[in-house]
Amino acid sequence: MPLPILPRLALLLSLLLPTAAPALERVATFGDNPGDLTMLLYRPEGHDGALPLVVALHGCTMSADSFDDETGLTALADAQGLLLLFPEQNDDNQPHKCFRWYDERDNRPGDGESASIHSMIASLLDSGAADPEQVFVMGLSAGGAMSAALLANYPDLFAGGAIVAGLPYDCNRQRSSWDGWWYSLRWSRMNPYLDGADASYACGVKSWFPTVDRAPRDWAGYVTEKLDSDLLAALEADPALWPRVSIWQGDADETVDPGNLEELADQWTAVQGLDPEAPDAEDTIAGATRKRYLDAQGVVRVETWDLPTLPHAVPVDEDSAPACGIAEGAYMNEGEICAVREIARFWGLL
Repeated sequence: MPLPILPRLALLLSLLLPTAAPALERVATFGDNPGDLTMLLYRPEGHDGALPLVVALHGCTMSADSFDDETGLTALADAQGLLLLFPEQNDDNQPHKCFRWYDERDNRPGDGESASIHSMIASLLDSGAADPEQVFVMGLSAGGAMSAALLANYPDLFAGGAIVAGLPYDCNRQRSSWDGWWYSLRWSRMNPYLDGADASYACGVKSWFPTVDRAPRDWAGYVTEKLDSDLLAALEADPALWPRVSIWQGDADETVDPGNLEELADQWTAVQGLDPEAPDAEDTIAGATRKRYLDAQGVVRVETWDLPTLPHAVPVDEDSAPACGIAEGAYMNEGEICAVREIARFWGLL
């Protein structure tokens, strides 16, 4: 029996019009918020109980809404039953909406933005919405650098992390009074729109400024020196307690120097007692070079993805089945690799 005219029109319109982006749920109260960040959630329908939690951190000039559908995260959450947390920066904190990965008032355990994001996660764990054994963090650019900070601050909280076009933790640390002319560029004190400029130049945020090349043991020390002694002893006794880390970088990135891929790999292999100079496996996937570092039990602890044509962006794949991400989104790049899907596979979530 044919449908009446109005239901038929409604069906036709539903097929022709673009699907509305999923709405994010704003959480007004979640505990201490010294970093003055906004908490936004995506809860997939049809999935109950304590879900794996993925914390997703946007890049500069972005928002939570420009990082959910565009990356492919919400489609992945629907398919796999993942709870997504999108902390959001505001321009009163930082005029470019960058997370303050470079500021000791925000990137240390229990301080500033680091503490705010920890409070968001703790509220979800306390409510039973998130599985404490499956908490992960990923981010792009400044969000990637802040992901590295969170992994360094709370390694016992996260099962895994992913850093896309990001930076090593504490890369803007001064080693001596003569260690680079960029440390004199304290422009942020004179002009808030240059907030973090000295850190950016110190870390090679603009590709024409080289990255800070440091020894793996130094990179590892920046992470371990801030940890509670009991936690550090537990991590040293069992390196498998460290979060597993996936690192992504495009060689065509003109914002973050591609050399940061190697420095990040040095930091997150050395801290787990792995040899950064000796990956255990290397292969090529859709033109990208993937290196993998395994522990004594054969578990991949760190992987790096070097993408030769990728600019400063998250790789998405609209042509895959199911489709992954929206290539027209800001800082998204169409290719043959779906970064969020590969990251989830690495974390064991697929």
